[in-house]
Amino acid sequence: MSVTESLKDAATYAALRVKLAWLTHQVHVHAETVTKLAADVDDTAEQMLDASETMKALAVDAATTAEFADAAAVMTGAKEAAGEYTSAADSASAAADDAKTTVESEHGGIADAVDTSPVEMAEAVFYAQQ
Repeated sequence: MSVTESLKDAATYAALRVKLAWLTHQVHVHAETVTKLAADVDDTAEQMLDASETMKALAVDAATTAEFADAAAVMTGAKEAAGEYTSAADSASAAADDAKTTVESEHGGIADAVDTSPVEMAEAVFYAQQ
């Protein structure tokens, strides 16, 4: 389900707040997952490089040693890409927080006023600006 589809059923301020809270949480969870995966890839790259160096020290044939060094280089490239992705995920988390804060600060007062008003709301057409 896309974010747009997910928000279609948020027809009220309260429903929108619930949706935004859930979406913000999901973005943060995703960012944490990406950060952990980047760290795991980094650890694996270091281990591959260590294995290559150890094999060199033990006079293992050059072809085998080179395979491990190549794998370490690929993992290092993946680590760098994961770092960029982590940065983007962090930016997405901040943007989600900002969206949630904006909705609450710009519309929260209206919702509070409606919730605490002793008068029932009129039909929506009554509030239309013409």
